Amino acid sequence: MLARDRGLVADARKFGWFRLAFLTFTLGFIGWYAQAQLSIVTVVGAVRAALHTRDFGFLLYDPPSLVIWAFAIAALLVWGRGTFCGWLCPFGALQELAAWLTRPLKIRRRQVPPTLDRWLRKAKYLVLAGIVAASASPLADAFSEVEPFKTSITLYFVRSWPFVAYAVGLLVLNLFVYKAFCRYLCPLGAFLAIGGRLRMLDWIPRRAECGSPCQLCKVRCRYGAIDRAGKVDYVECFQCMDCVTIVRDPQQCAPQILASKRPKVRLATAGEAE
Repeated sequence: MLARDRGLVADARKFGWFRLAFLTFTLGFIGWYAQAQLSIVTVVGAVRAALHTRDFGFLLYDPPSLVIWAFAIAALLVWGRGTFCGWLCPFGALQELAAWLTRPLKIRRRQVPPTLDRWLRKAKYLVLAGIVAASASPLADAFSEVEPFKTSITLYFVRSWPFVAYAVGLLVLNLFVYKAFCRYLCPLGAFLAIGGRLRMLDWIPRRAECGSPCQLCKVRCRYGAIDRAGKVDYVECFQCMDCVTIVRDPQQCAPQILASKRPKVRLATAGEAE
């Protein structure tokens, strides 16, 4: 899908419905049915195995998650962390589907000030460092509860009220600050973002006019992953494809619109000149 994005984003309206259907599949099948929500708990288990038991057999207990892990790791080396975080994470899908409520409820999203946003993005790395540092102790399991995945996906919200209140609170926060958990707190996202720095491709199309003078993609990016110069920050990009839809659409892309309005100069042939 990502390798053949031209056909996928050719019609922005159809693409919107395609993404909605895909996220519903991710939440319903990958998450609630197959129970393949990846978690930082697996990373903690791998650290413990590497340092102590040398036994990685626990990975085989959950085949669906193992398949998703294999694909996520391969994809982040090619496209970056957003392939999993933006398309295959069930809790991420739940947040995005919940965010559709902002329209009928007329909820206005809040923009986090740029300076505060930059600092908050670093928090997820601190959360990851704390969990990995505590991996040799039982505290790691308690710290891993910063992820609402067990409550919302594994246990279908059937859990004691503090955990449910936390997970629901993150979904409510998401209505005002889009995917705030993913952007600022998720330790799994931080882990994948570190690995995603090894990606091979800068695959999201850009034009010479992106950033100067056109700022449309930057303004439309709900993750703040495009800077004023038009450069995509792949570490923070969730590959929602909104900017790709804009760049590929001659009805949305400002440089293409301007180019279409310029007068076309017709050069006379030698015969016509005579």
